[in-house]
Amino acid sequence: MKRRTKIVCTLGPAVDSREKLKALIDAGMNVARINCSHGDWETRKIWIKWLRELSSDISPIAILADLQGPKFRIGLLSADFMEVEEGQTITVGSGPTATLPVHQPEILAAMSPNARLLLGDGNVELKLGKKEGENFTARVMSSGQVKSRQGVTLVNKVFDVPPMTSKDIEDIGHACAAGVDYIALSYVKEAQDIVGLRREVDKYDPSIGLCAKIETREAIKDLDNILKVVDLVMVARGDLGLQMDIEDVPIMQKKIIDQSTWAGKPVITATQMLESMIENPRPTRAEATDVANAVLDGTDAIMLSGETASGAYPVECVKTMVRIAEKAEALFDRTRIENRFTDHAKNHVGHQEAIAHSVADLAALLRPAAVVSTTVSGNTARLVSKYRPKAPLLCATYDERTQCRLAVVWGVEAIRLPTPKTTEEGVINAIRTFRKKKRLKENDLVVITAGVPFGEGNTNLILTQVVNG
Repeated sequence: MKRRTKIVCTLGPAVDSREKLKALIDAGMNVARINCSHGDWETRKIWIKWLRELSSDISPIAILADLQGPKFRIGLLSADFMEVEEGQTITVGSGPTATLPVHQPEILAAMSPNARLLLGDGNVELKLGKKEGENFTARVMSSGQVKSRQGVTLVNKVFDVPPMTSKDIEDIGHACAAGVDYIALSYVKEAQDIVGLRREVDKYDPSIGLCAKIETREAIKDLDNILKVVDLVMVARGDLGLQMDIEDVPIMQKKIIDQSTWAGKPVITATQMLESMIENPRPTRAEATDVANAVLDGTDAIMLSGETASGAYPVECVKTMVRIAEKAEALFDRTRIENRFTDHAKNHVGHQEAIAHSVADLAALLRPAAVVSTTVSGNTARLVSKYRPKAPLLCATYDERTQCRLAVVWGVEAIRLPTPKTTEEGVINAIRTFRKKKRLKENDLVVITAGVPFGEGNTNLILTQVVNG
């Protein structure tokens, strides 16, 4: 695989057939995202069945179920939508005469004079005035169209609501029964939110990985603790941009990617990456730059949302993202990672961390055809990936769920093999299989990392080897 950065595609009506899903895979999709805010499980289970049938035996597609979470919305409008103009005065609240009806008590309790209210993706902004009965007056700060059931956000306000709704809990049951690889929790505020999700998922399948969508200020403040209990992170820039000033979002993106990478947890950068391609066959120059910068920031994966779910050019979007990622990866600077390792080593680095770093250093010095690792849990592959070696990362694992979960990890190509009796047998089988799959050839130099004794989850071995007959 020439490209190392993974691509996440959101499924939807634009790719609602076996042939279209195959086209996404052929174009470069690594992870399929199922948005639980839309559609039904009958359709989603068909998608999952197709994806499993279409996946390669090397790096099969991972499936991520994205829970809706506690979403706040305006009520029904008389004509289903309305246009508002900058400078116009309207009313917002739960009263019968409100121009924009809002009925959820949590957001009503947080509303106050001078608060900023954003509708949808933030295209329409209101500034609240004084309260009159059950409604607030509001001045329209930016013109646009408002629709029934559109999302509503109070800037810099936090709502005291449970992280999982009854719908989310129902969706968790369906997702686990369908055999997804990751489940993402929306509006995470603290590590305990993920602990609660883990408790719920473990009722069905403890091997399913958990993804924390970072889209609130509170989550960023508790990010170190969140990273200790989560398997995957998403920089959810859509709601993040509604929770803080827009100029802070790029800085937060870099911070989240940096902390997640250093913790050895894969990270997805999401939202509006090629938004204009929902309607146009080519992205804007700014979008291309945005994708490239996310790659240069060190993200493991980049995500398409509406572009593939409902856009006119889903396959072209993936191909475009592949080309941009490949160009950007050629400029990736490992020096930043080296500096971080040096700073971290002043405090304490465990032997597994030191070995993963040494593998990356060896790869830089020897320029092998590949780094080959064997793993049960996937931890060895994730640790080596963290240091972004230039050599391909070929991983042999013995667990089907681990193989799928590695699909989101930067640079890793994973195969599944029968469980060996010893580490030596595992390495021999891995090299033999990767030769058969034409990822290695005779006389290739490889750097190998694994654990001895086998199966104890302890990465403690490095060796170099020339592939022979």
